[in-house]
Amino acid sequence: MEALCNLLQRWLNPWSIINSLFKFPTINYSSEYKTNLNKNEAREGKIQLCNYLTSHSSITPRVRASLVNLIVEVHQKLRLSPETLYLTVSIFDRFLSKETVPMEDAKLVGVCAMLIASKYGVYYDPLLKLQELTDIWMPMYTIRDILRMKERILKRLESSLNVPTPHTYLFRYINIERTDHETECMIYFFSELALMQHSLIKMCPSLIAASCVHAARCTLKKYPLWTEALQGGTKYSEPQLLECTEILVEAHSQAPKSILNAVYKKYSLDKFKKVALHAPPPGSSTSRTAEPTRVI
Repeated sequence: MEALCNLLQRWLNPWSIINSLFKFPTINYSSEYKTNLNKNEAREGKIQLCNYLTSHSSITPRVRASLVNLIVEVHQKLRLSPETLYLTVSIFDRFLSKETVPMEDAKLVGVCAMLIASKYGVYYDPLLKLQELTDIWMPMYTIRDILRMKERILKRLESSLNVPTPHTYLFRYINIERTDHETECMIYFFSELALMQHSLIKMCPSLIAASCVHAARCTLKKYPLWTEALQGGTKYSEPQLLECTEILVEAHSQAPKSILNAVYKKYSLDKFKKVALHAPPPGSSTSRTAEPTRVI
């Protein structure tokens, strides 16, 4: 009965169910796969090296955070796949790093990014309808407006959507060490908090993903906080993660009193083990002499 309850708690994560049923060993990805992923991360990440918000007079970090907060709310309401959320934010940031748009069109970019992400590759969400998006999110725009912006985004990005996001790395990193459901939920909580932090735009998705694992272990007091297996699997030492981890822990500490609390409210639910309600670790638990952070 206990095993059945644990399985039902994890029903939202199909990969967790597969692991529970078949007891897969730690996945050893081929060196060729890892090399290609790293090359793709380096190539696509160059557009985010500079914080693009400095070139936008109307889209401030606060405005961006409110838009990502809205994306999280709509994503949860429509029950889209996890990767759709991360790819939506990636498309949103990549497009705005290449083009300047007025603030009143920023929501239009967001809804079109979600529409594109939901139809991409193996993460295709067949239940998402264009009319559904307009009804929930943007009744002030017509379907023609959305289709025009969608075409503009795809043209500007040259239809290049196969880009790594933190979610690309999370499944692999989570499986490096045996991870219970609470820790897994905490890792995903930090990964969604990371989407709202404009200061993390310049960082590699792989670094952000590794820092989410580290922040979760710090919060839940999983000792050692960073193991040799995690360092070998992620290629990051613990000092390299501290800058990003501290940003995530600070975001967690500010979340309860923020009006942009979609991620906090989501991960305060029973099905996510109420991980957001855990007290953030004190700053001293994540502060050590840091090595230079790897950025793209």
